[in-house]
Amino acid sequence: MQMPKMFRSSIVILVANFVFVAPATFVPRINNDNGFQLVPNNDGYTLSIRQPDNTNWREETVKEIAPGELEVKGIVNQAFKEDGGTLVVVYEAGRNGYVAKYIYEGSKKPTPAPHAPYQILLSAKALMSAAG
Repeated sequence: MQMPKMFRSSIVILVANFVFVAPATFVPRINNDNGFQLVPNNDGYTLSIRQPDNTNWREETVKEIAPGELEVKGIVNQAFKEDGGTLVVVYEAGRNGYVAKYIYEGSKKPTPAPHAPYQILLSAKALMSAAG
């Protein structure tokens, strides 16, 4: 008769271990030859995506700073061969919202869009009446 109690206590221990320890193991470790790398750590993960020629890449780190609260930091590097330039975006998201810094480096300015985006102009009275 002792066996069922021991079996039940083993199940309880396994379930408790899964509940309290398993969240860190939900992110698999991936490292392939195509430039994709995902590395889990105790409080988040690091993601790296690179093109084979290493001209375009992205790296991102995600950390859980409090239960259910994430902080994301990353950088995106995009090369434009036609314009001879590189766009770098450094971003961060967390408690204070989302912040991104854009830097374009190159010999020529980026080519603008072929047409201007549509614009709708509203008067102050129209905006006030829409607000209620």
